[in-house]
This record gives sequence, C-alpha cells and structure tokens, in this order.
Amino acid sequence: MTGKITYLDGLRGVAAINVMIMHFFVALAPAMIYGSKLPSHFGNLDLVFSSTPLGLIGAGNFSVCIFFILSGFVLTHKYFEMKDINIIVSSAMRRYIRLFIPVFAAVMLSYLLASAGLYRYYIETMMISAGSNYRGYWAFTPDLLDALKQAVWDAFFVGGKTVYNPVLWTMKIEFFGSMLVFAMSLLFGQLRSRWTFYLAAAVLFLNTYYLAFIIGMVLADIFNSKLPTFKTGNRKGNETGNKAGNKAILSIILITGLFLGSYPMSPLTENSLYGFLDNSLFRTPLVTYHIIGAGMIMYVLLNSQGLQKVFSSPVPVFLGKISYSLYLVHFPVIGSLTCALFLALYPVLPYGEAFLISCISSLFLIIPLSYLFYRYIDMTGSKLSKSFYNWLLNSRKPVAAGNVKQEHLSNTVFTIYNKIFK
Repeated sequence: MTGKITYLDGLRGVAAINVMIMHFFVALAPAMIYGSKLPSHFGNLDLVFSSTPLGLIGAGNFSVCIFFILSGFVLTHKYFEMKDINIIVSSAMRRYIRLFIPVFAAVMLSYLLASAGLYRYYIETMMISAGSNYRGYWAFTPDLLDALKQAVWDAFFVGGKTVYNPVLWTMKIEFFGSMLVFAMSLLFGQLRSRWTFYLAAAVLFLNTYYLAFIIGMVLADIFNSKLPTFKTGNRKGNETGNKAGNKAILSIILITGLFLGSYPMSPLTENSLYGFLDNSLFRTPLVTYHIIGAGMIMYVLLNSQGLQKVFSSPVPVFLGKISYSLYLVHFPVIGSLTCALFLALYPVLPYGEAFLISCISSLFLIIPLSYLFYRYIDMTGSKLSKSFYNWLLNSRKPVAAGNVKQEHLSNTVFTIYNKIFK
C-alpha cells in the first residue's frame, strides 16, 4: 500500500464533478441549491432538489468535506505506514508550493477572462436565473496587482471570498488543515495515548471544517494500525465468516452518511426530512453534518471491496487525477462560456433545454482544459515543490524508519532557517 490508493482518487474525482454540478445550478438554477429563497424554473423540482436527498446531485459543500477528509487521510497515510518523520517534514515543506502553482495559474486565467469582459455573461445570466435576489460574483474591476495578491497571499492566509475564483475559499482551510494534521502526526502519532489527543482535537474543531482533516488522519492511523477496525476483507488475513453482517452494517453507515451529506444549504422547511437534526447540537450544523457524513462515506469505502472496485474504474480514477485542476478551472468556464451559451439559447428554447445544452456543451471545454491544466500546471507545481524541498535539504541524509529522533526535526528546522535567512 505504499503507492497511491486508486479508489481514493476515484472518490475525489466524483466529488469534483459534484462540485461542478453545484456551480452549474448556482449559475443557471440557483433554487436547486438555495430553495424557495430564489425563483423556481422547474416547478416543484427545484424544491425537491433543495430539500430532499436528491440534493446529493450537486451537494458541493458535502463534496468539499470529502476533499478535506481525503486530504487528512492521504497526507498522513504514508507516515503512519512507514513511521518515518521525513515523510511529514517533506510534505509540510512542499505543501504551499504544491497548492500555490495551480492556484496562481487559475487566478491569472480568471484575471484574463475578467479583463476581456467575459464575466458579464455570468452577471446577465444571474439576473435571469436569480432575478432581483442576485448577489453573485464577479461584479468587480480587474486589477493585476490585486489578482497577484489574492493568488499569493489572500487565498492561503486570509481566506473568505476571493473574487477572481470563488472556489478558492477552501484554500486557506486546505493549507492550515494540512499543517494541523502534519503537526498532530509529528507530536502524537507514535504515542499510545494519541487517541486522547485526537478526541480533544475533534472536540476543539467540532464546528469547523478542520474536523474533516482530523477524521481523515484518524482513519489513516487506524488503517495502518493493528486495530481490528477494518474487517471486511480489504486486507489479507481478515475473517470473512461474518461477511453478511459486515455488509449490513456498512450499508447502514453508507445510507446514514449520504443522508447527512444531503443536509440542505437552503433553510429547512416545515415538516422537513431534516427537522430532527436541527436541534442546536452543533453551532454550524451544515458543516458538521456534512463532515460526519463524509467521514462515514470514507469509512465505508475503506471497508468495502465492492465500492473500491467501482471507484477504481478508469473514469473515476481519471477524474480523480485531474480533480484539483477541474476544481480550479470549472467556475471561470461556467462564468464565461456556459453563461454565454445560455444567454444565446434562452430566447429561443425552453429554460430547461437551454440549461441542459449549456451545461453539457461546457463539459467539452472543462474536461480537456482540466487535463491540460493538470498536465502542464498541476504536475509542474508538484515537481517544483519537490525541487524546492531537495534544494533546502540537499545536505541532509534521510532518517531511517523506526529511528526517528527529535534532534533530527530540530536540525532540519535549523538547516531550513539557514538556507532561507542566512
């Protein structure tokens, strides 16, 4: 298991597509996401989507929580497997550059589209789809220095709304969440009492997205430990006599996770399916329920050979490979091409047909562009991050697994400080 776990790539790819679908809805059919607060264009279908588990189609926030749990798992999985401190140090030192290069390219792409005036199509489309309730993006004057500042600093250290690419609100959480699990792995990952620290961190971050990273890290630790938690045959030596019972339990967990993941972004209506969850147990129920649901999905996937085969199939794995690129480029394409197509079709076709043709046609640009972005930008970012780390530590010898000492970490930090500041 030292290489990539392909079915996790597949899950990431499906989640990326789900985020894209949500943003199609936000632009062209916002009532699908936000319910009765916005005009309906499909009769009762908008309300059904926004207030029932059908909303899983386009449950973007839930998919983002899956991203975060995957990050917590993937970033610490190899460390828990190998017990090598260099894995965490290397990943932590490379993380900013690894995330930054694609973000920078995506912001520059958005700056060019905004400078060409192409986002006016988004604003015009939202005036049709959302009417007087429009409070959308991209009503701004492009400025190169501001774009550079957002790409280099704001996206990672300020957070919140980023006008050049709204999906970048996740970058600060992704960066600091990564640092959180790196630190926790180093400090507590080899202690017998680490579960107490994990629980304390989960309680501390209960109402934030950082809970997702902690859950992912805990699952990675369990996955690589001798604890008998994963029992359904995804490892050699597991007993299979209770296979039917395990499948039943996993099915219950899966259904529960999907239900929590479908918790609506729109206000809960009277007699809502989710009314019993609105009990003031969590300060941010949308966030916490989505994270718990995502954790359940992850747990089931790590246990189910059947689901692993599904998510290891070629299409999900390919989408997983380009998922970061797709996540970064899809919104600018929607805000320009998709909305331009819709505005051209809307006067001559029924609303639903204009919506479907615009969205499906956009995929013929979004998918190839995401692949090119992955090939030439994302992979470049990965290579540059590794080169940067090697430059910093070219005089350091790796520490053998199982011989981890605190002095090595101190010496590593001292070497990095000398490289940068001396």
